[in-house]
Amino acid sequence: MRRLSIEPDRFSGGEASAAASDSLLAQAQTCVEDFYRRMFRTWPGAITRQGPGYTLSFSGDPALTGANHLWPYTPTGLSDAALCEAEAFFRVYRALWSVVLIEPLFAAAGDWLRQRGYTLRWDAPLLAWDGPLPPAPSTERAAVVRASTAHHLADVRQVMEEAFLSGSEVSRRVAREEHLADPDVAHYLVYAGPDAVACATVVRHNDMGGVWNVGTRRGFRRRGYATLLMQIILHDLAAWGCTCSILMASPSGEPLYLKLGYRPIGRICYMGPPDDLTRWWGFA
Repeated sequence: MRRLSIEPDRFSGGEASAAASDSLLAQAQTCVEDFYRRMFRTWPGAITRQGPGYTLSFSGDPALTGANHLWPYTPTGLSDAALCEAEAFFRVYRALWSVVLIEPLFAAAGDWLRQRGYTLRWDAPLLAWDGPLPPAPSTERAAVVRASTAHHLADVRQVMEEAFLSGSEVSRRVAREEHLADPDVAHYLVYAGPDAVACATVVRHNDMGGVWNVGTRRGFRRRGYATLLMQIILHDLAAWGCTCSILMASPSGEPLYLKLGYRPIGRICYMGPPDDLTRWWGFA
């Protein structure tokens, strides 16, 4: 097995240090992490460990590469020593994991990790909205509700699993009954008649609202349900005093978000460790 150096070889760079001063990106990074903290780090069986300038978090499921993280907060938090700690931490749980970076806060980190054998698992544009509000939505064709019952949450999970082709290991973590009493978490549903056809989740952090898991069931797409849902969410966020919203955009969803007034501010990247760190655990 390839051992990573534990010499104090830290990633640094003037360009990344300058980008770290961008208050919007820094706030967005905190808002994204807050979503993972609320949904995955608080799940029974999840384990979190703090390191110097980073967090290691195991979601409780060894296969969730998008939720098992080495999460550095600044460029100096990403080092060979941090990678070595992450390797040892996740080995205990036989878990696949990712280093999560937001560019340009970590402008050169991708190349730094690639030099150590890491590869990009997936990435997505990070978009921000700070007004103006879209036109008031019409709800004549469908009803948008904020989940308030266990039945609603079951519908959220069902829509998530169909829309994203994901299993219950994710949906059970994201849509939980304790969220119903949390003023900073809201799950939304669109109903077309009796059918739950679209969903989304909002996690508010101070005056920023993170929008997550905007999805429409496959048989109901291209009918304007996601647009309706996002219009309602943006109006609700404004009413709650949120001056900004952020989200990670899929290729299919990005045109809608740009039309609503979101703009690119960066990119979030999930970098996986070298194959030889996981092959012997039985995942390859």
